[in-house]
Amino acid sequence: MFLIVMFLAIIFGFVSLVIVVILGRTRMKEVDKYVYGHNFEHDSIFFQIARLPQYTTVFSSRWYAKRTGQLEFYEHFDKKFKQPFLFSFYFAVLSGFFIFITWVIQGYYL
Repeated sequence: MFLIVMFLAIIFGFVSLVIVVILGRTRMKEVDKYVYGHNFEHDSIFFQIARLPQYTTVFSSRWYAKRTGQLEFYEHFDKKFKQPFLFSFYFAVLSGFFIFITWVIQGYYL
């Protein structure tokens, strides 16, 4: 059981990282250009990972975007554009959840 959950954590984390790398080279530049007025030339994976939750929270729901005053940012991009951001964020959250579960399994059941 421990190895299965750890394997799932690694797979979900890796998939999330691959999606962030692909997004950083393509779609994140468009979002940066819209939000900040320019794109970051020397953008590293660490800064892309740091900006992912910021963009994902706005992309996740219209209510949250309206509440934070970023409704124009939410409506500018279509649903198909937003989906990889949401998938990557959800995979990262699932990876963290499975890491926590492996810690619980190791600490209390092994």
